Amino acid sequence: MSLGPACIFLKGAKNVQRTLADEEIEELREAFEEFDKDRDGLISCKDLGNLMRTMGYMPTEMELIEIAQNINMNMGGRVDFEDFVELMTPKLLAETAGMIGIKELKDAFREFDMDGDGTITTDELKQAMVKLMGEKSSAREIEAVVRDADNNGDGTVDFEEFVKMMMSR
Repeated sequence: MSLGPACIFLKGAKNVQRTLADEEIEELREAFEEFDKDRDGLISCKDLGNLMRTMGYMPTEMELIEIAQNINMNMGGRVDFEDFVELMTPKLLAETAGMIGIKELKDAFREFDMDGDGTITTDELKQAMVKLMGEKSSAREIEAVVRDADNNGDGTVDFEEFVKMMMSR
């Protein structure tokens, strides 16, 4: 299949590195069902464009025309859920390629929160740096990291502060 330059939604479909997570597929299913008014498992090309827009994607009319021509349309220009997932997968994967998921952040936080109390102290950070990275940092460096991340001034880093710190780097 030859894709024109306007069709960013179909590019890269053959180079997908990972599959969509169950939550992502469920999100697509819920969105699809919103637009499947007659519950026949199909949506029109016009509805497809509106659906994509409600999900935060802004296809141009040219892209929609190209999509209509290139994707496997069923029953007079209508798209089933499988086609919709195939269409949206490259876009979702491209969007999330550089993102760290909440599960990964929780797992990382647990590695630092050695006593499991929901906060990272300077001592825990010091131990984690040695354990995880083999680095022995000075007390001053460790205190500076905690101080920078500690938004509420309690001398520790809670999960919310940890996420903000990780996202700002």
